[in-house]
Amino acid sequence: MTYFSELPKTKFLNQTIVNLAVGVKLHKLIQNDAFALLNYAVKDGESPDTVAFNYYDDPSYAWLVLLSNNIIDPYFEWPLSQRNFESFLRQKYGSISVAQSTVERYERRLYEESQHNDGLGNIITVPARFVTVDKSTFDSLLPAERRIIYKYDHEENKNEAKRKIKILDEDFVPELVSQYNNYFQD
Repeated sequence: MTYFSELPKTKFLNQTIVNLAVGVKLHKLIQNDAFALLNYAVKDGESPDTVAFNYYDDPSYAWLVLLSNNIIDPYFEWPLSQRNFESFLRQKYGSISVAQSTVERYERRLYEESQHNDGLGNIITVPARFVTVDKSTFDSLLPAERRIIYKYDHEENKNEAKRKIKILDEDFVPELVSQYNNYFQD
């Protein structure tokens, strides 16, 4: 299945390509009605067409799942399965253990005495490539004040953030498809 097969085509440099600008217009239509979007957590191994099948009973609405989240490239903007995530880490860092032991950044929580202080303080983030940390000094901070973020955790957090998507409420699909047909079909 081609994810954007539903979108109209246009000519560019003597080639027929998908008109992604139409996707932007459709995305704005969807975003204008915040009540039409529902929160959805992508499960491990789910693809856009699987989500479309599970929610809309039609895998051909994968384009709608992607469009609702302004995803143009499902290969890089969709969450990786655990297996693909581990493969990605091996390719990028050489091994999972290297990713787990290589520091991405250091974080330190600052506490301020203020009537507006929420008790959580501010977090200072310092990328590992910009600082050499004296381990004894870092270890002397209270555990609540310091945190090391490793490459593995950094990549995992980015991947997990991609799991939180929005899907168009199924009650709005006929209206959107109708608008699509009225505005964007040749």
